[in-house]
Parts: sequence; C-alpha cells; structure tokens
Amino acid sequence: MALIIYKNETAKRKFFGYVRNSKGFSEKTIDCYDKAICLWEDFSNKADFIKFNKTAAEGFKNWLKVKKKIKFQQEISVSYRYDTLRHLRTFFEWLSKQKGYKRVDQTAIDYLKLSREEAKIATQPRDVKTPSLEEIKAVIENIKGKLEIEMRDRALISLIFLTGARISAIRTLPMKSFDKDKLILDQNPTFGVKTKFSKRIITPLISYLYKEALNYFLEWFDYLKEKKKFNPENPIFPATKIENGKENLSYYNTGEVEPIFWQSSSSPRKIIEKRFEEAGIEHYKPHALRHSFIKRFQNLPLTEEQKKAISQSLGHEDIRTTFGSYGYGKIPDDKQIEIVKNIDFSGQANMSKRILGDEDISILAEKISQKMNK
Repeated sequence: MALIIYKNETAKRKFFGYVRNSKGFSEKTIDCYDKAICLWEDFSNKADFIKFNKTAAEGFKNWLKVKKKIKFQQEISVSYRYDTLRHLRTFFEWLSKQKGYKRVDQTAIDYLKLSREEAKIATQPRDVKTPSLEEIKAVIENIKGKLEIEMRDRALISLIFLTGARISAIRTLPMKSFDKDKLILDQNPTFGVKTKFSKRIITPLISYLYKEALNYFLEWFDYLKEKKKFNPENPIFPATKIENGKENLSYYNTGEVEPIFWQSSSSPRKIIEKRFEEAGIEHYKPHALRHSFIKRFQNLPLTEEQKKAISQSLGHEDIRTTFGSYGYGKIPDDKQIEIVKNIDFSGQANMSKRILGDEDISILAEKISQKMNK
C-alpha cells in the first residue's frame, strides 16, 4: 500500500507541475484539481491509478451523487459534481499519456460525465443576488471616517463600487497602481497585484450614479500620500496597526493603519461583512459587488465597442463572459415578464409605426399612380 501511495503521489505532483508551468493555472485552480483527485482516492481506497476503468468511473459517479457534505450533512450540488468530474477527466487524460499509464482506458475517461439533463442544470446561468445602489450607499455613508481604519474601509468599498475589481487584486494594490490625474487603476502583476491568470488590467474609476464614492477614495489616497507619507510601494489598503496592551497582557486595535499588505483576502472580506452588518444591511460577498457594478449599466444603450471596453476593464477576454455566461447581462425575471406581457401580439399597434422599406414605397407609388390616371 505504501508503494502505491508513493506512486500515486508522484503522479499527482507531476500533473500539478504540468498544469502550473504548461497551462499557467493558478494555485487556487490547482487546489480544485487536488480536491477532485482526493475524492477519487477516498472512493477507491487509494487504489493505484492504473486500475481506473469503466466500472470504477460509473461507481464513482454514483458514490459522488449520494456523498454528504461533512459539515452540513447535505448532498453536494450538481455543479460541484460537474466540476469534480471535469477536473478528473483532465487528470486521467493527462495520465493516460504518461509512461507506465498507457493502459488507462480512454473510453472509461468519457464515463466521467453527468447525464445531459444534470449537465444542463449544472451549467445554466445562476441568478446572483446583488446589493442595490441604495444599499451600497447606505453601507458607505454609515462609515463615519473619523478613524484611519474607518477611512480605509469606506475607501475600500468605494473602490470596488467604482471599478468592480476583484478583492484579491484590491488587497494587493500598491500606491503606484493608481494614477490620480487620469483616474486609472493599473492592476499590474509586475507591481505584485494578484489578478486572475496574472493578467494586467487597466481600469478607469467610474463614479456613475454615486459620485461621493470617488471623493471618499481620493480623500483616502491623498491622506496616505500626504499625511502618512506612504511611498509608491506601500499598500493602498494597509493592515490595521495592532499594539501591545499594558504589560504585554493583550493586544488592541489602535484604529490606525501601518504600511503592511494584508496577507490574505480574508481580512478585507471580514471588513466588508462587518460594515454591512453595522449598516443593518444583509451581508453580500465582495464578488456580489462586482456583479452589481455591471448591473448598473444594464439599462444603458451601450454599443458593442463600449461593452468590449467594460469587459476589458473587468479583466475579461471575451465580452460574452461579462454580458453572457457570467450572468451580468441576464434580464431580471420581473423585467422579462413585463417585456413579454407588453408585446403587441396582434401586431396592429405597430403597423402604423412600421418603417417603410423599398418594396413598401414601390407598392404605395404604384397605387398613387393608378389613382391619378383614373
């Protein structure tokens, strides 16, 4: 058993190295593959990967379908099963091309799929609940801004509102990422900014519908630069300064900040949760604020070029990611119902308003000519 475990672990390390260096996958994505493979090992009792076959693939799908979440004792979702099987297919497809694993059944790999009905359920666009403009305003305006950490937190939520940037990028922004004259945020990985796929994203600050948010961010940026004397390498959103209490018995929050980056996204996430709760507003995750950024543009008559520009500002290569599969462009259910109910299905109301085409004009001219010749 020890030899098999060692063999499997060696194969996994080679696979992770492959997707990391050849495919450029992030550690977060690699962790998803690791979890999927671990589930397979749980099911197979850590059997040698070479024993993978059709029967095992079918058995794993059935096992996964009834598996419970450890904490909640609920069945795992269809979308989670879909992603798990997708990650496993990639792993075994890679494995089947490696020395010593050429006997892995290619047909069995195809068995690692949900039924068409389940796959459709797993991949359909999800309705994402987002905070309204009024709720975001209420949260930001509820932060007094008297202490440094209050100014920071107000500016943090304001910048997400203004740019739709991901929280991982926000927490790693250095001062040099922001061009105050042009009001442009340079999410540049060479600056240490953690963007998805290490992609450089140039994002303008858009104060549409709530200009005060821009003022709050600029006030914070100027404060750091002029009062705190932060240099270009220091964080825009620094960590809270913690000091020892009397006789080093405890630590306390000073209400101030120090030029240190947050170590993870958990700190800004907790801050956002706290500020929503203090305002008496239902808590929304940072990514919901990213969704709300695009929803503010839904009713605008955007050109395709403008949509592409917005998409790039969010770091998306494909406009369909922003306005399609990502769910941002989906018409809300109540609006959809209203539009359908107001369609003139008889067509009579629009007949008089219809724009005449060349054929219509020709027919009309002929009728007029006939009347004049009578």
